[in-house]
Amino acid sequence: MPKSKAYIGHLMILATTFIYSFNTNFMKVIIPEWIGPNGLVLLRCSASTLVFWLIGLYFPTSSDRPHPQKKEIGMMILGGILGLGGNLLFYINGLSLTGPIDAFVIRTTQPIIVIALAVIFLHTVFTKYKAFGILLGIAGALYASIMPHTGSLVKDSFGGDVLVFCSSVSYSFFLILIKPYTQKFDSVTVMKWMSLSSMIISLPFGLSDLVRSPLFSAQAPLHIWLEICYILFVATVIGYFLSVYALNYITPFVESAYKYVLPVTGAAVSILMGLQKFSWHDPIALALIVTGFILINKKTNEIQTNHVSIHHSPTGPEDRENHPG
Repeated sequence: MPKSKAYIGHLMILATTFIYSFNTNFMKVIIPEWIGPNGLVLLRCSASTLVFWLIGLYFPTSSDRPHPQKKEIGMMILGGILGLGGNLLFYINGLSLTGPIDAFVIRTTQPIIVIALAVIFLHTVFTKYKAFGILLGIAGALYASIMPHTGSLVKDSFGGDVLVFCSSVSYSFFLILIKPYTQKFDSVTVMKWMSLSSMIISLPFGLSDLVRSPLFSAQAPLHIWLEICYILFVATVIGYFLSVYALNYITPFVESAYKYVLPVTGAAVSILMGLQKFSWHDPIALALIVTGFILINKKTNEIQTNHVSIHHSPTGPEDRENHPG
């Protein structure tokens, strides 16, 4: 994809960043008082499945896009398990235990996880700078988890932070896995199969929560229903669609880097809503994680530049950008 079109991907991910800043805080308000975490996961995956299969029914794939074969559908299903179902099960259960600001900070480890996975599975060059950067990122996540937390909604910060970290690992696998399919197939087609698989995997975990949810048995206030609608249709349907579609224009590494904006925008919403008080522990943890990310990225670019100049590679910067880290 030409660099001139990259701004489209950046705008899409910037939009999802602001969407998720409110989404996490809204979820913290409604769980577990109005619905259990697993029930909310099932509700979100079901809404996504319904919307994208209806869109696929009334707006067929354009003729210039191929139809996926069984193996390709299988990979999209795996993408749904990792990026939608598994990611949400880890994240929302973690959020039910920890504070929203802490969840935002832990999520910033995602770009570093993408780099680590690229080293392991895509065989990108592993240097001492990457190793030190990854260690800094892990140190930041551990610091955020073990420091004292404030707020009546924080139940088990360490356990919650571990689950949020697991969601970042799951979503990082998804970003690396799904990019080739977003470029080959229509984004609605990708989301159809992803949503269906995520609904199936979340069904045994969330059915009991959903059936027994006070949301449907008690009279919930209007603002709760508005927050539910936002979570289901703005954050889940629009947010995930933009995340997948943006991969047509930017790399998984670039997309994951936008997680560094979330602790700022998300924390502002958390504090304004009174969900968590400001603590200096979170900026310190974020500084460790961001330092690790900058170190990895800066040194990697220098190494790539030297490598290209030494070997006189004809590969342009656009091609080099397609390799995370």
